[in-house]
Amino acid sequence: MENDTVIGKIDTPFDTENTEAFGATGGVPDRTRSLFGRFVREHLLEHLMKDKDTQTAFADWVETHLERSGASKKTKRNDLKDIRRFADRNKMHWLNTKMESLLLETRNNVPNKQRNFKLSHLISQDTIERLQGHFEQDNFTVTQYQSIQLFLVTCMTGLRTIEWEDAKLVQPPCKVLPGESKEFPYLEIITAKSRGDEPRVRYLILDEFSDSQIETVNSTLQYAQSISKGTRSNLVVQARRVLQQVYLDNSEAVELLAELDFRTARKIYTVELRRGGASMKEAAAALGHTTINNVRYYSHGDISVDRTTKLPLARPPKGVIPLIKDTLAELNESRRRKGLSSIRGYEGDDSRTPTDRNGGSDQDNGGSNIGRRFIDGL
Repeated sequence: MENDTVIGKIDTPFDTENTEAFGATGGVPDRTRSLFGRFVREHLLEHLMKDKDTQTAFADWVETHLERSGASKKTKRNDLKDIRRFADRNKMHWLNTKMESLLLETRNNVPNKQRNFKLSHLISQDTIERLQGHFEQDNFTVTQYQSIQLFLVTCMTGLRTIEWEDAKLVQPPCKVLPGESKEFPYLEIITAKSRGDEPRVRYLILDEFSDSQIETVNSTLQYAQSISKGTRSNLVVQARRVLQQVYLDNSEAVELLAELDFRTARKIYTVELRRGGASMKEAAAALGHTTINNVRYYSHGDISVDRTTKLPLARPPKGVIPLIKDTLAELNESRRRKGLSSIRGYEGDDSRTPTDRNGGSDQDNGGSNIGRRFIDGL
């Protein structure tokens, strides 16, 4: 029996920007390059594809390749669909989300792409710590303090500003929400932009929140319900100024924050939810959407990395997630029933088990100490 050959880990980092690693010694002879390429394809390719760093470099290369390619839009989309399907099937989360993002761009002209991407990295645990340090001093106004409260509460709940007016906190003892095994504190929200005459109610469960954080959310929403529209507009300006002030040492951040508003916080909430493992349907349910179609716009920041904040996140009840529609999945199923071929590169309905960020426990695990301590003290 032939022994398996195990190739050890390569310790030298790859420089994908410098492909001529042997340029100083005359380069690689054509025949040697051909043979080595065959060796890699036959023996190393699939192992390389399992490596996250390789997936990252490959995704960046694909993006550049498509920008330079003269292929038709249909061909480019089919290539992306094939890669996405492969990544999804093999649980390559980063590669899957990157291909999803590139597919969105080939389908629509995405506004503020770079800005959304950069903001999704800028608003992080570092931001929380900077704000904490800022409010430990005395050089701020009550309005500035309230504006940051509302910004962070929106980062944790994803509420639209128009939804602040009717949001209501419900504490146990209360009803058990659909799909849940026990009662949890939750927000009851009249969803804005509901279709039809009857307003649609949605629920956001606060099982990640400590008692003091729940009280902060409640008092912040009560404040939002007590102010005029003019004051609300001023809060946007004040939140922007505070965030720019805590980033005075970073000129790029100050410029990036110049257009920040509460919609930014809603997008940060969605990005963090997706980074935490939430499916498209879970994110759509949390945002108050009936389909997954628009979630791509809300989560167009970088969802391929781990969460960058330690803020608790509200989530939808597990029982409502399967009710969210995936129009492509429905079209796919309709085609199958008619005996037509399925949509290329499209699999499933993304109805994975909702993320369980606390391992099924409703207790504070202490892992997000700094973020929690700051929110507790707001």
